[in-house]
Amino acid sequence: MFKRKLVALAAVLALTLVAAEPAFARYRVCNHSGQQIDVAFGYPHSHFGWTSEGWWTIQPGHCKTVMNGRLGNRYYYLYATGSDGGIWQAPEGQQGGFFCTQHDRFVFHNRNHVRDGVLNCAASNLQTKQFLKIDTGGAPNYIHNLTD
Repeated sequence: MFKRKLVALAAVLALTLVAAEPAFARYRVCNHSGQQIDVAFGYPHSHFGWTSEGWWTIQPGHCKTVMNGRLGNRYYYLYATGSDGGIWQAPEGQQGGFFCTQHDRFVFHNRNHVRDGVLNCAASNLQTKQFLKIDTGGAPNYIHNLTD
């Protein structure tokens, strides 16, 4: 009898862990720099294509989730500015990763800002930034650490 209850309890715990797994799947950004950072994130939206979203303010030593749920793409993009002038952006020579941004909180879909086949953020009074390309290796969760 005890053995049967123990097996049942183990089964319930296993199902609970399996059901809870997607709740822990996410993309997080951690600030290991010595300055406050503001982060923008680029990702493939399931209905609107490549999308940029910002800003998350992250204090030194803290992390923020910028996307909840299992990551379905291998590549994501990140752009950040620091209170002491630091900038985390695409390195010289990186292909792609262009997104529209603005000073205030935003969500922009690249396809809404394409003019004559080219991303033209300025036509909508927005800024064009080249975000850093992040290879998650196809992991369902990812943590990106920003350092000085």
